[in-house]
Amino acid sequence: MAVRAAVEQTAGSVTKRYDEPIEVTSDSTAGRAPLSFAWRGRRYEVDQSLMAWREGGQWWDGARARDRDYFRLLARPAGTLASGDLDKDGFMPPIGAVYDVYCERRTGGWRLARIWD
Repeated sequence: MAVRAAVEQTAGSVTKRYDEPIEVTSDSTAGRAPLSFAWRGRRYEVDQSLMAWREGGQWWDGARARDRDYFRLLARPAGTLASGDLDKDGFMPPIGAVYDVYCERRTGGWRLARIWD
């Protein structure tokens, strides 16, 4: 029962902002959607691209202009597999998290914006 209580307490999403550089392997046929990314020395495999959007702002001010392609991804550390096995209380243990990453269109650089876990 302790596991079930812990799952119920963490049912609400928590988000953490990072805005840190990442290295991305992307799919050129799917609008540059990431297939995997490396962050803080660890590679993450993308299981599903959940949504994508473009954000632009202050285009009139070159110093603060931005044009970004965002991707919300369900990803997990490379080498871990979702086996489908259930724990002793009947729950599937969490493997990955949801990541928001973006590509700065002017420079081509990728960054991790936030993690939903």
